[in-house]
Amino acid sequence: MAIREFSPEGTPRAKIAFVGEVPSSEHLDRFRERNFAWEPSNPNDPVTPDKLRDPDYISKLDAVIWTQDSKNPKTLPRELIEIGPRLLDHDVRVYIRLATDDQQTAMPRQLVVNPLRKGLLPTANLRRTEWETIPESQRERENAFLLPCVYIIDTASSWIDIAALVCDRPAGPSPKFGLQFDEANLLTRFGPDGHEERVMLLKRSFWNCAEIQLISLDGGLSGTRVFKAYASLDAGLVQQGATGAYPHVYFVKIGPRKKIIDEYDQYCGHIFEYVPFYLGPRLRRDRCNLGSTQGILVGDFVDGAESLIACARGGRCGHAIANLFDKTLGGWRKQQRVDTKFSLSSYLEKKWCAEGQSRLIALPPERVPLVKKLRADIEIEPLKAIFEQLGNTETSVAPAHGDMHATNVLVRHGDAILIDFEKLEQHYPLTYDPASLEGGLLVEGFIEDLKKRRLTPKKLLSMISPLYEESALKMGQSTFCRPGDPTEWFFNAVNQIRALSWSAEREPGQYALTLALCLIRKGCNPHPELKEKEPNTLRAISFFFGQKILRAMAPTTATPPRVHKRRSGGVGQ
Repeated sequence: MAIREFSPEGTPRAKIAFVGEVPSSEHLDRFRERNFAWEPSNPNDPVTPDKLRDPDYISKLDAVIWTQDSKNPKTLPRELIEIGPRLLDHDVRVYIRLATDDQQTAMPRQLVVNPLRKGLLPTANLRRTEWETIPESQRERENAFLLPCVYIIDTASSWIDIAALVCDRPAGPSPKFGLQFDEANLLTRFGPDGHEERVMLLKRSFWNCAEIQLISLDGGLSGTRVFKAYASLDAGLVQQGATGAYPHVYFVKIGPRKKIIDEYDQYCGHIFEYVPFYLGPRLRRDRCNLGSTQGILVGDFVDGAESLIACARGGRCGHAIANLFDKTLGGWRKQQRVDTKFSLSSYLEKKWCAEGQSRLIALPPERVPLVKKLRADIEIEPLKAIFEQLGNTETSVAPAHGDMHATNVLVRHGDAILIDFEKLEQHYPLTYDPASLEGGLLVEGFIEDLKKRRLTPKKLLSMISPLYEESALKMGQSTFCRPGDPTEWFFNAVNQIRALSWSAEREPGQYALTLALCLIRKGCNPHPELKEKEPNTLRAISFFFGQKILRAMAPTTATPPRVHKRRSGGVGQ
């Protein structure tokens, strides 16, 4: 059992607002026994929607218990959609007591649930049929009840049950309204939409701090933003130096609520238990929070590290890459098993589709002329058909990072440190992470060379082409360049990755197939930040090599025995 304190850190809010029906004195005793106060304390001064719009008022609340009016059941949903986001952003939990009509129909429930399950507010205690209709991009783990949220109380629940439900799940400390930080930095990084919610998330996460300094970090195209944060605790919590409290360094990640929840789940389920503590950032779970549409992760910052690209370009990546697959990922990769039921192509089927959609990936319009100039095949369907035919073989699977691009691997004193676990997969082909890493080094490793004209696109293409010949992608092969070439670092890194990846193949050619898909997918990434000349050019080169690999394999590889397709409910959920 975990160590628990008699008195949790921070001042509990311990106040509940009743909107609509107020329990009888007998039932209020159930809240009083748990040291909770309530509003309205005066029956002549009811809690109104206007009060719930007041930030000072709601910051002192732990929860709102809102009873639906059986005579006017449509009022609650309208007011809830308007007021609910502000309540959740302040970590005020919202509990809805549904009314019953004379005919005992489901109409009162539907009036509340239908607007919520369209993704307008995070909702808990839904029936399975209701949960399944939430858009997949906003659907949280079933029965997760990740707070704050709107909780639907069943009509059969008594006030005694409700008191236990609400009081046993208190809100966190009140936001630190006086927290000093540069809000303009947030506006610059995110824009104005959702700004107030992000500010409130920071004030809740750093509730016991006087000041935080945010430094924006580059990297990542998933829609979340990462900062380095210097947080100074309030006076009295730590020894004060001559210049005030010495700040602690955190990483802060802010993004859509669903993405933050998914990554939080991955940390709790796979990172703490399997990744050595010194090879991955540690979450500070007491500072991680959710709002109505966004969330925040806070963890200890990995200081003194460099990106794998910087390490590789300096000729120091050999030990780091070995450490990455043997130590950092060792706890996952040693769980490998052969999946005889689902094929390589079925596991990776969703990688041929745009993220969260059913349509196929495609080259962005501004990249098409570059790829055509390279005389490459730009149609995705034929390439996908080749992949599905050749990838219809059983594969070795294990937990996988799922987004192993070069800036998600940091190196410190030879140790490889992993970050960003949002896309972690519990069962995935062993060839995927190394192939994704190799593709990431290609599209991210030569940007400065092109910008400073140390290499032209034509020269780069010519120099690294030997790595993507069919002969170079056969098991056990290493491909070398002339010593001193500007691409020597890339050859060394790729040879190291492949040397550690051949054993992941269940059938010959699986790494080449996986690499081809990763290169094609990176080439199709439409993110606005990739429209600059150099990133756009490297993505076009990536696509060229991906389709080249598949085209080279197509006529020379026999059709393998058929393996069952994987059910659509697996990868990417």
